[in-house]
Amino acid sequence: MIEQSHRGMTSDPYSLESLQRRALARRRQRTSFTSIFATRWQTVRSTRFAHPASLLSRIPSRVALHALVALLLPVAMLLSQLRPGVLTPAVSAPVGSQEGSELTVPLAPVDLDAAIGDPPLEETADLPVPLSLISRSEALAPIVVPATIAVERAFLRNGPGTNYDAVGRISGATPVQVIGRYGDWFQVRERVDGPIYWISGEVLAISEAASFTLFEVQESAIPPPPPPKIATVREDGLQLRDGPGTHYVPITSLKQNTQIELYEIYQDWFHVGAPGGLDGWVKAEFLNVEPSVVKRLLVAETIPDPNPALVGVIAENSVNLRKGPDSRYDRVGRIDAGVQVDLIGKYKDWLRVRLPDGTKAWVFRDLITTTAHVLRRVPVSRDFPALPVSGGRPGASPGLANIAASGDVASFAVQFVGARYRWGGSSPSTGFDCSGFTSYVYRQFGVNLPRSAAAQFNTAYGASVGSMENLAPGDLMFFRNTGGRRGISHVAIYIGGGRMVHAMTPRYGVQVSGIWGSYWTSRYYGAIRVRR
Repeated sequence: MIEQSHRGMTSDPYSLESLQRRALARRRQRTSFTSIFATRWQTVRSTRFAHPASLLSRIPSRVALHALVALLLPVAMLLSQLRPGVLTPAVSAPVGSQEGSELTVPLAPVDLDAAIGDPPLEETADLPVPLSLISRSEALAPIVVPATIAVERAFLRNGPGTNYDAVGRISGATPVQVIGRYGDWFQVRERVDGPIYWISGEVLAISEAASFTLFEVQESAIPPPPPPKIATVREDGLQLRDGPGTHYVPITSLKQNTQIELYEIYQDWFHVGAPGGLDGWVKAEFLNVEPSVVKRLLVAETIPDPNPALVGVIAENSVNLRKGPDSRYDRVGRIDAGVQVDLIGKYKDWLRVRLPDGTKAWVFRDLITTTAHVLRRVPVSRDFPALPVSGGRPGASPGLANIAASGDVASFAVQFVGARYRWGGSSPSTGFDCSGFTSYVYRQFGVNLPRSAAAQFNTAYGASVGSMENLAPGDLMFFRNTGGRRGISHVAIYIGGGRMVHAMTPRYGVQVSGIWGSYWTSRYYGAIRVRR
């Protein structure tokens, strides 16, 4: 019984005897480790001055191997960063999963012999079959972008440029499919199986972002432009008319062998472009033209009206209405912009008009908006009185007729157009202000004028001109309430033809302006014809 009890006690791991045995074993283990360490330390001390080979021979091979791995590890990691290769994650065993197991470090293998680039895709079951192997036509089909025609009527051409033939027309807002581009020209069609044309991007409403997704048509796929559509005149005196028929008005006559460009055809008349930028119609029988060229022409959709309404619209405010076709005729009234008038006659640069109230008067042609097609049909009129005697108009100074106009002054002054503006300046080298410019110009002709616009408006230097209708080249024109200043504040030199030259602003410098605009007519104060 006692023996059994003793065995039971010794088998208990927490008994006093078991604990003592383990403590004794631990003490012996530490004593052994200390002894081994002391022995090796003594060996190292005894060999520290020995040959390195002798020292290395005493290092255990396992320790040397671990040291080599530790040295190569950072080198391998550095090389994997400097040279791209095939990097696959390393699989490591869990650290400390088994007592005495060694540490495994995850490291991407470095393939120093691999070529620079990327590996191929893995041909796994989920890799889709390429579309080009299923349907090559579908894979290479052009990208289609919807668009619409942005103008009322546009030409369809057989190539990307106006030097290609117009082979059709298309109406505004028509939807089209855009399938390619070349610069600012686009390939379009109206339906999938429809013919393909070219159209300018200027007349096409297309999303800018979408347009850059289109295939760029290669230059090698674009045909060369066709030869120009040219014809030659057979004989002298061929009339170029403003419509396809002898009842249209002649524009000019063409000489034999003159080359003209063909635009379109209407019955037996060609719409052509003639030298000098003229545009008109000629009879086909009087031209030498190849049949192949005629086949390339479009048929005209519309032709000019042979009997247009002879009307125009006043283009400016405060336009003078005169008794005759000359600025020396008396003014009978004024009319503002936007009023439509009937054109009942013409003479040189003037048009005779009938106002909505029935009044008839003459207006300078540039102040009426109309077309050349209409103007050619306005009859020439001589229904106007003789010019008034010079100097006899109301508002003119009695001595005005005794002072000659200074056309040479006007011609001299215009050579300074473009000179810079400088407040206080009075020479080409420094620049001019308005009165500095006029005083400099007249000083070259022996006349000394004061250095302000207000001071120059003085009959001591000449005769009062009065209204703008009395102006002659070389006259000084004065304006008030300009540049934020009250009273006479600006002066210019009249050069004829409804124009004046003057120093304006730092932005414009010396320039020529028309005198009949509302800005100037509303600020006009008077004029002086300078006595020389």
